Amino acid sequence: MKYAYALTAMLCGLFVACSEEKSEPLPELPPVEIPADVFGFYSGRLPCDDCNQRGVDMDLFNDGKVQVVQTTLKDSVQVDTLRGTFVFADSIVKMNLSDNTIHWAFKRDRVGNLAFMKSGEIYRDADGMKAVMVRFYKKIKK
Repeated sequence: MKYAYALTAMLCGLFVACSEEKSEPLPELPPVEIPADVFGFYSGRLPCDDCNQRGVDMDLFNDGKVQVVQTTLKDSVQVDTLRGTFVFADSIVKMNLSDNTIHWAFKRDRVGNLAFMKSGEIYRDADGMKAVMVRFYKKIKK
């Protein structure tokens, strides 16, 4: 019985000694820089479950903001302007739009276009085609 108390006391002492370890502040990480060629105007079509077609024009600004003009074709045409922010890391552009109610992700390809992602994978339709936002170096005038 004496040994049980001694063992318990030693284990408690070990846990207390380990818990007194002082943690040092984490070093400051450099800010993640978005490559300049990510910013710009993109246009394309995205998948749409409840409509016939969805065309999207989007501007990625160098302050981390994004503006999207979405044209949806159902029985009639509906045009919406969505605003939000984006981040870029590991060739993926993640967007939070309309007060964080819409979340999109795109994988950047080697020529600078953005392929739409769904559930962490590049989206492909029934024919195996990607939904790609093409980067334009001069904004299309309408």
